[in-house]
This record gives sequence, structure tokens and C-alpha cells, in this order.
Amino acid sequence: MMGNPRRFAALNTKIRALRGSLLKDSDFINLMSKDSIEGVALYLKNDTNYREVLEGTNVEGIRRGELEPLLKKYIVVQFEKLIHYFTDDYNRLFKTIFARFEIEDLKIYLRAISRGEDITKIVDFIDYPSKYGTLDYEVLSSSRNIEEFVENLKGTKYYDVLKPYLNEENRKLLFYMEMNLDRLYFRMLKEDAGRLEGDDKKLFEEILGKNIDLLNIEWIYRGIKYYNLLPEELINYTLLGGHEFKYKDVKELCYLKDVEKFKEAILNSKYAFLFDTKGDVDLFMERRIERYMYFEFLKYLKMGKMDITVSAAYIHLLEYEVRDLISTIEAVRYKLGFDEASKYLIRRVEGRDA
Repeated sequence: MMGNPRRFAALNTKIRALRGSLLKDSDFINLMSKDSIEGVALYLKNDTNYREVLEGTNVEGIRRGELEPLLKKYIVVQFEKLIHYFTDDYNRLFKTIFARFEIEDLKIYLRAISRGEDITKIVDFIDYPSKYGTLDYEVLSSSRNIEEFVENLKGTKYYDVLKPYLNEENRKLLFYMEMNLDRLYFRMLKEDAGRLEGDDKKLFEEILGKNIDLLNIEWIYRGIKYYNLLPEELINYTLLGGHEFKYKDVKELCYLKDVEKFKEAILNSKYAFLFDTKGDVDLFMERRIERYMYFEFLKYLKMGKMDITVSAAYIHLLEYEVRDLISTIEAVRYKLGFDEASKYLIRRVEGRDA
């Protein structure tokens, strides 16, 4: 790829065409009015660009476990339309972004195994092409316990970050493993961002830094409230490279004595929205983090600058859209009303006339 702005001219033109296919608030309002998962699938097949992955699929009586992998496959289809625009370090970075889906799959396995669930069917719900990944889902699905699962990851970048925690007590094991998978992902992103050129490096590190800030807040909060971790333990599991909170700030947060002092510190920061709410902080914290990043990415997409922000924004907005579709499917499945269902969406859908 050529230098800015020529580097992104063709790519941004392609993304302008693709962004027209992103769902609108009115689509989610229509979807939440459906009375069955089949109704959701029919709408997506007939009235949206998701027909790309639903065409040829008989959606009559379709179940959640059959529909969700097709929605995730849609991300892959769109990703493949863009990846050939990237070369060298930019190609490496965007393949690392795609690795996020592998990590989320590993979390699904780990949670299912920790709950004693049958994991042999998980492979049926995963539809990411192997040419972008390193996981053998068939082998992973044959694992009988956590130890065997980790051993089946030998030879991948995930093995070394999970193996040291096999001897942890069950209550903390999942927490440690999930945190270390996320730390690995953000460490890879940071390394790849460091290879970018000029303003692209600065811009991507700014986006990444905001995400790191929010994840550190969430992890420290959970570590204090639910796991009684020592400050030294908390520091060990935080991420470096925050935008607002540098290492000294993160260390100070880890040494706060209790949850209330921690909340007070965050309420005095630019991320006060995480705790400045009458809603359930714990239930909606992850959604608030994602919503903050959603609007950040939406801003970058609308600005349409000839830099890395447009492509990064589009890919993340697409991921958030699919997450919202999965939340909508759950809402329809459990017959939640619009007001209740919309609380679980990352995007903000104000009302039926939106």
C-alpha cells in the first residue's frame, strides 16, 4: 500500500460502499418486534445485507444455535472483502484484529468446560475460516477437562499464556485465563501498532489506549469486588499503554482499599459513566464499555479521514452489530419488550419511532 492519503483511497471507497449495509436503528426496532427467531432470520434474509450468508438457508423453524454462526460468518465475509487492500505491517495488524474472534471462541470453550457442559457441539457453532486462524476446533471439542483443553492448544500462541494457571483454584481459574487471553490480544495489537507509519501509529494507539483504560477499570473492579486480589496481583494483570491512565495511575487504582474508593476515583475521571448510573453497574458494565467504544468508532467512521481509523472503525462496528443481533435474538427468544430488550444493545436505540 502507498503512503497516506493514497494508501487509503481505494480502501475508504470500498468501506463507504460497505457502510451503507450496516443496520440502522429502524432495523433493530423491526427485529425486536418479531415474535420468533424465525421472524428475525426472515427479516435479515429478505430486508438486509445478511442475505449474503442466509441465501440458500431454509430459515423455517431455525434455532438460535443455527442462526448465530451464520451471523458471525457475515463478519468473515466482509473482512475478506477488505483484507487484500492491506499489505505488510497493515495486513499483520488486521489479521491480529481478526484473532479476537479466536479468543472469544476459546472463552466459550473455557466457560462451558468450567460449568461441566458438553462441549462436543461447540464446533457446530463456529464458522471462521481456518486460513485466518490457528485453532483445530475438532480437537478442542474432544477435550474432557481444562487440562486436556490446554494441552490441545500446544503449538499455538495461546498455550503458554494458559498453562501456568492450571493449578489455580476453580473460582479464580476462569478469571485468570480470560484476563490473560485478553492481555495476549492487546499485547499483540500494541506490538503491531508500533510497526505502523507516522500518524497511523499515533491514531491507532490512541484508540487502543482508550480500550485498554476501560478494560483495566473493569478488571481491577472485578478483582477487588469478586476475587479479593492483592494490589500486586491486580497490577500483574493490568495492561500497559492506556490513554488516560498511565502505569502510575493504574498502580494507584490497584492499591485502593475497597470498591467504594475505587468507584470514587473513576467517578472523578473521564470514564465516570461506568459508575455514574442508577442501573445495575455489574450487569451493564461490559455493555457501557462497548457502547463508549461504539460511539468512538462511529465518530471515526463518519469523519472519513484518509488514515487507519476508518478501516478499524468499520471492522469494530460490524462486530458490535453482530453482538447486538445476538442480543436481539435472545430478547425475542425470551419475549422481552422493546424497552427491556434495548437495554442490552451496544448501540442506543431510543424508541419505536427512531
